[in-house]
Order: sequence, then structure tokens, then C-alpha cells
Amino acid sequence: MLIIPVIDLMGGKVVHARGGQRDHYLPLKSQLTSSVYPNAVIKQLLIWFPFTDLYIADLDAIETGKIDKAFYLQLHQLFPQLTIWLDAGIRNLDDWLIWHDIPNLKPILGSESLNDLDLLKQLQPTEFILSLDFRQGGLLGKFELLEQIELWPDTIIVMSLDSVGRDDGPDRQLLRKIQLLKPNAEIVAAGGVRGKEDLTDLAEAGIKAVLVASALHKGELSVDTIRQIMN
Repeated sequence: MLIIPVIDLMGGKVVHARGGQRDHYLPLKSQLTSSVYPNAVIKQLLIWFPFTDLYIADLDAIETGKIDKAFYLQLHQLFPQLTIWLDAGIRNLDDWLIWHDIPNLKPILGSESLNDLDLLKQLQPTEFILSLDFRQGGLLGKFELLEQIELWPDTIIVMSLDSVGRDDGPDRQLLRKIQLLKPNAEIVAAGGVRGKEDLTDLAEAGIKAVLVASALHKGELSVDTIRQIMN
């Protein structure tokens, strides 16, 4: 199972996401780094463990449409070995075109932001990752997305915003629901992972990857645990 660290960016700094309430996000406090600046945080993460993938939620882009493509080009130059999964609030084809040519960057189409479902028909399944974003059990965005499963790519993030940054554990019921809707998809769990036990349970349930932030920064996951789970 692939473990993917998460960085939430707001105002040029890394913040601590909790419950999807973005107005209340505070600067990151971590046992792995003393910095809140993304380049330094990423560097320290990779020194601690050689992650191959990193998920970035660009909250400025998601909330206001503010785009800083130069920053991501710089990230690729600094960390060319790293595959970046980027949620930058893509709404339509024009937005996707901003990001598609950056090496080692996987654009994420988040249901919360996506307002043109025809984009799913225009792109090849390998050209994006779909994030199904849920709050209080309901899908954020166009509900018909749940009825057009044939448009889903092979990799699906199941984002439980209520669980993000909390100690309630992953939403296993929601994950199972999406697994049943598309049994052959690679399901990525997002939200609620507290430590090794949750990772083990998710791996045994057939989850292919997990987005993790709080458990890493709180020191709840060791290098040995990550290596064991990923192997």
C-alpha cells in the first residue's frame, strides 16, 4: 500500500487541516520539521523517509482561483524524483490545461470544484485522478457524478473532510461503498488515519493508497511502520 504525505498550502505556508473548516486552519506544528514553508517541509519529510509521492491541496487555488504555476515548476526542479498529486481546484478543461504539462504532476479533479463533468469524457483515464469529496456523508459538487461511474478513472480518492485532522479513524463505510461501486478501481483513502492499526486495517480491506498528514506530524507513525506497510 502506498503512503502519501499531505501538504495543505494557504498563503504560501503549510497549514494544519482539520475537519475541512478552512477558515480555522492554523500554521503547521510538526515533530518532523520546525518550518511552515513548503520547500523546507518537503525537504525534511524526504530526509525522514524517501516518499515517492506527495499530495498537495492548494487552498488558495481551490478557494479563490489564485494560481502559482511557477511554484510547482520550481518544486519539480527541487524534487525531480517526487510525483506530486495536486488539487488546485480544477473546474474545467482550461484549468486542467494549466497543470497537465508539468513533469511528474498528477492533476486531481475534485468533486468539490469540478463544474464541468464533460471534462471526464475529454480526458484519458491516466491524465487525472478523481477525488470524491464528502462532508457529513454527502458528496460535495454535482451529485450525478456518483451516477456516472463509467466516467471515473482507475484511481479514486475518497476524501472524508469530516475526518481530516481528527482522531475518529477513517470512514470505512464510505470507502466500502465506493469500492462496491467500482470494484476494479485503485481506492485512495483520505482522512482520519491515526496510526499503524488504521493503516493495517485499510490495507487488509484492499485500499491501495492512503493520504496521511496529522499522524505523521504528531509522530504516530515510525519509519519502520511506513516501510513495513508499504512493502
